[in-house]
Amino acid sequence: MVSMSQFDDKVKEIKKSFYSLTKHLYLQSYVQEPDLDDDKVRFLYAMMQKRLSTKEAKMFTISALLLQAGLDVHDEVSLDPINSDRLRKNRQLTVLAGDYYVSLHYYLLAEKQQIPMIRVFSQSIQEINEYKLNLCDSSELSYEEIQLNASQIESVLMQNMADYFEQTDWKNVIKDFFYLKRLLEEKVEWIEGRTTPIIQAIIREFNGTGNELQCIDKRVEDVKDRLLLNSKALNSFEKFVIEHVDELIGRTSLHEIVSEEG
Repeated sequence: MVSMSQFDDKVKEIKKSFYSLTKHLYLQSYVQEPDLDDDKVRFLYAMMQKRLSTKEAKMFTISALLLQAGLDVHDEVSLDPINSDRLRKNRQLTVLAGDYYVSLHYYLLAEKQQIPMIRVFSQSIQEINEYKLNLCDSSELSYEEIQLNASQIESVLMQNMADYFEQTDWKNVIKDFFYLKRLLEEKVEWIEGRTTPIIQAIIREFNGTGNELQCIDKRVEDVKDRLLLNSKALNSFEKFVIEHVDELIGRTSLHEIVSEEG
């Protein structure tokens, strides 16, 4: 494993390359710059850098980030009726921006003749859309069903890449880490007074048998414990995962304090 200093330098390089590729002055005069998940950059590169050359690991990481950016932008498109030309143009350009980011990931892979990986990415898009459809009426689903679908939405692309590169020990770690991240984000939203599908499912599951916050924290601890247990299979990367979990919990605790004081 490379030193953490080298690893951090490579992460910065990947992020710089990503934003260089996605920079489009006309689109960004109407559409916000894509939001890059720093944790996904780090987990993707960590998973591949031992298996692949630095150049290949960087290329596949950026390709995955571009596809994720396109999917995220498309999720932001509102289906509400529009009565103004400005809003209509903004919606059209948001869709176009998402298509543009997706096309960039395809270009990178096609340029390197990575046809098998193009198939992996295409299959991942289909699976993500199916999991999103499953959550359309989350009020009828159990917590376990919501957890399954939400965790796959957050990480199935990365899991499929782990399969492809024969890094299967990373699959459950990635799945639980990014589900934990979403669970903690929804916990903060709930504290701030917003209803979220995962938290509502947890509350329904316990059905008034305990303090709601304690019930949520119980599920957080369940995921965290499972994640840390699975991280042991990564050997030298176990510390990497532990540090990221601690940072994730710390960021969320800070948000909770700010929300409660506000």
